[in-house]
Amino acid sequence: MEEMTLNKDQTEKKRTIVNKLVNSGINITPSILEFVLNLEKPMEDLNLIIKETSFIPDFKSHLTEKVLTKISNDQIQKVLKRKVISPKAHINENKMKNRDLPTIVSDNLNLKKLREDPNPLAAPYNNQLIQIKKISQSDSNTSLTNDISIEKKIEVKPFGSTKSSFAFNPIAKQYSSDYKILTDPTGKLFTTGEYEDFYDYTVDKFNKLRMMMRKRSDVLSATNINNILRLTNSAEVSTIGLVSNMHQTKNNNYLFNLEDLTGIVNVLVRKDSEKEENFKTIQRTVNDQMVYVEGTYSPGEKGKKGIIFVNYITKIDIPTDFKPSISTDPLSIALISDTHIGSKEFEETLLKRFINFLNGKIGDKNIRMMAGKVKYLVINGDLVDGIGVYPKQHKDLSISDIYQQYKRAAEILAEIPEYIKIFYTSGNHEPVRNAIPRPAVPKKYCEDLVNFGITCIGNPSMIETHNVKTLIYHGESMHDMNMLIHDLDINKPTEIMKELLICRHLAPVYGEKTQIAPTNKDWLLIEKIPDIFHTAHVHINGLGYHRNVSLVNSGCFQAQTDFMKSFGIVPTPGIVPIIELDTMKPFELDLKTNR
Repeated sequence: MEEMTLNKDQTEKKRTIVNKLVNSGINITPSILEFVLNLEKPMEDLNLIIKETSFIPDFKSHLTEKVLTKISNDQIQKVLKRKVISPKAHINENKMKNRDLPTIVSDNLNLKKLREDPNPLAAPYNNQLIQIKKISQSDSNTSLTNDISIEKKIEVKPFGSTKSSFAFNPIAKQYSSDYKILTDPTGKLFTTGEYEDFYDYTVDKFNKLRMMMRKRSDVLSATNINNILRLTNSAEVSTIGLVSNMHQTKNNNYLFNLEDLTGIVNVLVRKDSEKEENFKTIQRTVNDQMVYVEGTYSPGEKGKKGIIFVNYITKIDIPTDFKPSISTDPLSIALISDTHIGSKEFEETLLKRFINFLNGKIGDKNIRMMAGKVKYLVINGDLVDGIGVYPKQHKDLSISDIYQQYKRAAEILAEIPEYIKIFYTSGNHEPVRNAIPRPAVPKKYCEDLVNFGITCIGNPSMIETHNVKTLIYHGESMHDMNMLIHDLDINKPTEIMKELLICRHLAPVYGEKTQIAPTNKDWLLIEKIPDIFHTAHVHINGLGYHRNVSLVNSGCFQAQTDFMKSFGIVPTPGIVPIIELDTMKPFELDLKTNR
């Protein structure tokens, strides 16, 4: 019975291996199949074999012992040296090579004939430099700044008109798309602009933020503000509420109101060297954020309101033990935004170079291996420059018709490989309402994009790709946060993103420059913790982490305009962040080098 079970397991393992090779367009003999089964980690090593063979110039879809000797893996070479493969294998392999239609020796697994890859042609290299930057996470609970070390600079040597000897066999093509749209406000944004809408929005925001705060073990003692206001003697208290009317006193202390659904209480945070952490927290707090405070409540005298003198203050934040989900498949997601097609400053050459990268037409083996892993692409808003977005915009346009802007966008994006799934969210330059949350771009504008498989979603949205959750938000509120918190810098967008995660809201301040629609549900809450947080809008590239959440601001494909100059924005066009879904390692691909 035990022997039968072992045989069944072995047969199932063989079936899995052969199926994977069939899907990859690779032939295998029984002897090579036995070789793979004898590897220490057959499934892991099989993925490596499939990847490596795609870059062997003389590989013709037949997996042979000679091909295996070219695989750069110690375990594979050790097994080869033990001569696991029998002499008969060479005969079988030679027979396989002489067949006009390649078939697989299926070991009674009833597998059909393989189809040749219809597009195995190698593409010519471009004479250019491509720079890769890599970020490593030395401490999972430490936020990394934008100062990202350069791992290596790779020179792509020119070949003139000669085609590359490397065939581009993207591993991402072997996998079906596996994605879900977890949240999308499109079709669910109803508001009349009446008082009730503003009230419902605020109550929904408060209740959900309070629920998130209540999950922290250190806030369980919090009571309603009304219970505190009833006290007639000084007492130690703790409570949760939204901040309002915050200002600094003449003694440089911070005084603000804290409000919940039962009342409002005054709160004072002293500038105290012994409680420096409290002061740092309040300096990075803005109106309408939720905080938890502990302190001494002093009732008012002679009709004056009471006040809480703070001993401890904190925000919701991401749990310290958060662990991101990862994919079991060796795939990647590329994150771009702000192409601004239709603008005179649109960097079309850079965008086309990125598309050439996705097609395996530039770079050496390592660059092309990275390109071959890209299964998903997110375009986070401002695909087109739009019409009438800012004063005198028409002077900056090369295409002054919104339909023609989308037509040009479709012509460019049509060159992206079909196996790459594309998501496109709406930014502040798209032909939708300016207030957030905003719906997806209507099909009447971008019908060509929809027809060749691009999925249009609203902003913000959350998607799940091969088990990894990505929160996509264009980032309008980042300007407000930068202006209101004195030590933030718009040139370091991941620091601003970190603050949004800490307060668990994408636009915590109401009534500043960011237009927020009063819907009965607050779509800007960060209820589900993302594995990747992707923003855009400020046109400045940035990578970082906060408590194991990967932070990506995706830069742009537009040179500096006069409008940007007026805001002091110096863009970083042509830098593309790519994240490996199986390792969560991020890379930056710099397409500008040696333009």
